[in-house]
Amino acid sequence: MTQAIATNGDHAVQTGVVLIPLNKLKKSPRNARKTPHSKAEIEALAASIHAKGMLQNLVVEPELDDAGGRTGFYLVQIGEGRRLAQLLRVKRKQVQDSEPVRCVIDTTNDPLEISLDENVTRSPMSVMDEVEAFATLVEGGMGADDVARRFGCTVRLVEQRLALARLSPKIRAAYRKGDINLDVARAFAINDDHAAQERVFRQFAKPITHAASVRNALTAGRIPAHDRLARFVGAEAYEAAGGVLVRDLFEPDIVFFDNGDLLQRLAGEKADAMRDELSKEGWGWVEVQLGHGQVEGCASERLHPTSRKLKPAERKQVEALDARIAELDEKLQEADDDNPLWAERDEVEANLDAAQQATRSYDKKLVPHAGAVVAVDRDGRPIITRGLIKRADLKTIAKLQQAKTKPSAAGDGAESESDEPRTVETEGPRLTKALVERLTEARTRGLRAALAQNAHAALGLMVYVLMRQSADRAAVPGVAIVSRPIGFDDDDAFEQARAAFAERSPEDEGALLASCLEQPVEQLLEALAVFMSETIDLTHGGLLREDKQLQRMGDCLAAALDLDMRRHWEASEAFWEAAPKALAIAALETAPSVASLGEEERRGMIAAFGKMKKADLARTASQALKDTGWLPDLLVTPTREGAFAVTAKGEKALAENDAEAA
Repeated sequence: MTQAIATNGDHAVQTGVVLIPLNKLKKSPRNARKTPHSKAEIEALAASIHAKGMLQNLVVEPELDDAGGRTGFYLVQIGEGRRLAQLLRVKRKQVQDSEPVRCVIDTTNDPLEISLDENVTRSPMSVMDEVEAFATLVEGGMGADDVARRFGCTVRLVEQRLALARLSPKIRAAYRKGDINLDVARAFAINDDHAAQERVFRQFAKPITHAASVRNALTAGRIPAHDRLARFVGAEAYEAAGGVLVRDLFEPDIVFFDNGDLLQRLAGEKADAMRDELSKEGWGWVEVQLGHGQVEGCASERLHPTSRKLKPAERKQVEALDARIAELDEKLQEADDDNPLWAERDEVEANLDAAQQATRSYDKKLVPHAGAVVAVDRDGRPIITRGLIKRADLKTIAKLQQAKTKPSAAGDGAESESDEPRTVETEGPRLTKALVERLTEARTRGLRAALAQNAHAALGLMVYVLMRQSADRAAVPGVAIVSRPIGFDDDDAFEQARAAFAERSPEDEGALLASCLEQPVEQLLEALAVFMSETIDLTHGGLLREDKQLQRMGDCLAAALDLDMRRHWEASEAFWEAAPKALAIAALETAPSVASLGEEERRGMIAAFGKMKKADLARTASQALKDTGWLPDLLVTPTREGAFAVTAKGEKALAENDAEAA
């Protein structure tokens, strides 16, 4: 075969291979491939040429000027990608721009046709052929890094090919035959045990097309990394204890903990350490619930902590943590699940919870008679519930609380209520976010109506809000004191109040201000109560930390206004259909028609309620509790500080006293 180097002075057409300087080659405008090569493709070609040289000749034709004369350059008809790869090597200083390139000069065929022919009439290599070829190179002593470098691909791609090469010969043969597709072949690679692969292969009808089913069958007994106990323990702690993580080379998000027994042991040890810390706090008992069970024998009552005010340094810390969470939330609005900022947010939130927990304390005399539970939620976060009371300890705690309560003028029938702040958590079954929003919305309407008729409370609330904004630069949850009225379905009542006030006021803006300044204090207070009440919106979903603040704000207002939600809300059939069955059954136990039954008959009735369908139970609860004044915990107004609540025993005593007086 004749070889020659074509230069500006040597344009002889030769029938063999011609060596042409790289800087004399150009892309042919007649090349059928208009879509440019990807960067990855050029990188791979450059790596291949660097390792093995140019394995294929370029096909070129001489470039002609407008007069038909040769310019000394050649247009690449076939091999543009290889030309670009060589230019990349020039940029990396691996070769000179005058590097000779082996070419075949073709002036006979149409450049468009032969460039199209090259891309259309070729058969791609079978994936399994490529897999076995990679494996042969590695078996010959070449490392995965060497293969990746020589073929211009990633090490991960080489490892994936080698994983497929480790498949059972029967599985590889099934792929060639068409009994499985490539995704299914990749799923089989999750387990290197050939016997297991072939056993699973026999279980499915052919062809097998569902990769997830194969993967599930081959990973039976392993714990997925998204399991709550796996998240609770953490991959680092598991591996540090000698555990093995099984990763799917083809699906980076699929990871398994191979040793379930080790994972259970580590989870138990971590939970036991948390139990020891709780025991040091003085709780009478501490239980660990890593499953989905419930603590037996617990009463519905709980101990609640009291909170002290934040110290200046603590307030600064909390404000900084709040600000950081808000900053992270803004950055993570459209972030992927694997964004490292999520881990930082979890850490900051944990520090915030710890800072707030440090301000809470329980009555030391009551703590030994109550307990705590350590559990794990679905996301692997530890959940610690303090202050649980078992039914056997109720009397002891009641006596201790009674001994602590000061005697009062209310007599035997009155007991001082604790001033401990309630949180959004209520006893019994957890309500859904939608149901909590509906209940707190109803309570907001009641609060607005009560506040609109209580000028003194409205004035006090306004002073409180202004004081908070002045002293702490802090907004008050649930109160839009900037005078942006919150629209509610009670707007008609406020419109009437505004109209009544407007009748006494001029329309001119300046005259209106002068009129307001001249109004008697009583009339100003009446107007203030109406307009102040319009700023109230304490609706929430009961899930966030901010929701707890809204609930406490509502409790304080409701207590100050002596709000009786029975005047504004009644449990409808629609409410009971949305509420948990357990809540309906607990409420029905208090219904007069049930409470009046004998113990055995009452137990049978409650058992029957539990077997009812949801719709039937809702209808029964709506009818049985109608006009009884039953309220869910979220709507019950707590007794304000310094006030007294008459108990059932007290009510009975008062009734007997009235009867004797009559």
